[in-house]
Amino acid sequence: MTQRARDAQNARRLHESFRERPVDRVQRINIQWPKALAVIGTARLIAYDTTHGRKRKSAGYEHEFHPGTRALVCAGRQKGILLIISPGARFKANAHGIVDLDRFGARVQWTPTLTVARRTRSRT
Repeated sequence: MTQRARDAQNARRLHESFRERPVDRVQRINIQWPKALAVIGTARLIAYDTTHGRKRKSAGYEHEFHPGTRALVCAGRQKGILLIISPGARFKANAHGIVDLDRFGARVQWTPTLTVARRTRSRT
């Protein structure tokens, strides 16, 4: 099995564990990885829409990063590249969603401190 096939298989497994159902369609995204990134800040919180299990309707979720995670927000010069990277590999995505890790790779238990305000969408 080629590295590309292994990567695709691993992505499929992660998708199925995170979404709690089999992959129903595959989308290939071609990315021209930058040779260098600019660190533009530290991510404190990420909010995203996804579905879980048998639910077909998307719902909003948020994850507040543990301060020790140091989730860096990085950008490439090309359009459409924004990455969240933890230099010490201090988070991962799995069936539980986004999980913060300590320096030994164990899950960090903590109580988030930020308040997420619900906003209506505005057109600018």
